[in-house]
Amino acid sequence: MKLLILEDEPLYASQLEMLVEQMGYDLAGTYDNAFDALDCFHREQPDFLLLDINLSGDINGIQFAEKVNKIRPTPTVFITSRQDNETFARVQKTDPVAFIIKPFDILQLQRTIELAVAKMASGDSSNTFEQSDLAVQDCLFIKVRQKLEKVNFDDILFLEADDRYSILYTTDGHKFAIRMPLGDLEEKLPANRFARTHRSFLIQLKWIQSVDLQDMIIQIRDKHVPLSKGYRDDFLKRLEQV
Repeated sequence: MKLLILEDEPLYASQLEMLVEQMGYDLAGTYDNAFDALDCFHREQPDFLLLDINLSGDINGIQFAEKVNKIRPTPTVFITSRQDNETFARVQKTDPVAFIIKPFDILQLQRTIELAVAKMASGDSSNTFEQSDLAVQDCLFIKVRQKLEKVNFDDILFLEADDRYSILYTTDGHKFAIRMPLGDLEEKLPANRFARTHRSFLIQLKWIQSVDLQDMIIQIRDKHVPLSKGYRDDFLKRLEQV
């Protein structure tokens, strides 16, 4: 997951960079003004924003959030030393996912990011990341140790059921264990791009290399997954629609 930091106090900017690095996330950039941060937003397409409210210059953190959300809604955490009701009311109008008061610690920031991604995925802030891995727009966020890994739908080769878990295989050879049964995960993925070939396998249609109807094997790049009789007819109909 890629984060953008907008903070004009050097001490806090350095602290945020250190915390983001310790948590294992990618840093799109750190800026002390909205103009340069907006340029980075267009170039780097960050997944998450950490914004100071009071900035030097003509645009403050709240106005910056309003601008970028018109371009692409992005989870935002506001960071400020101000605790007055007026500031909080202004922040609420931008529909942020969290509001942090300085000073803060790494555990507080980590939990805030996890809850923010959960809220973005479900629209319900009572959901927590510990409950499941999450689908957001065109990607999944998968918890790996103490950080969230972003996996784009386009990078998924196929998924395999493993009891209450699902194993996700990517185009670059990575494997992820997702804390969700395959059937539940299938509901989170776009139905026009993925298809079941077996009760234990879900594949992405775009990566099919060949279909062997004699041996009932599907080649997905350099991998082979089974095609069961129960899913055969529905799967072939899906191929006709592609």
